Amino acid sequence: MAQVIWNKRAAQQLAHLQQYLQEEFGEKTTQTFTVRVFKFLELLVKYPQIGSLENPEKGIRGFLLHKHTTIFYKQKQEDIYILALFDNRQQPSKK
Repeated sequence: MAQVIWNKRAAQQLAHLQQYLQEEFGEKTTQTFTVRVFKFLELLVKYPQIGSLENPEKGIRGFLLHKHTTIFYKQKQEDIYILALFDNRQQPSKK
């Protein structure tokens, strides 16, 4: 069974996003977003090709988690590496 591994940057981005949601929108919104992330990860383990291929050379896929957030990941053998959570309101060149 595939294992999901968060890199340091992605884990920090998730923590910052959760903190921002907590401060701006409260506990309920933060919990809803966090549940959405982990439900997606459960789905990703079953269907690792679910995301669109964003960078074919590096095998990086992206999935629109929320209208403001895209999650980028890469599959290596059995493992799935979460690379980044991207705020879609930023300049696309920052992807």
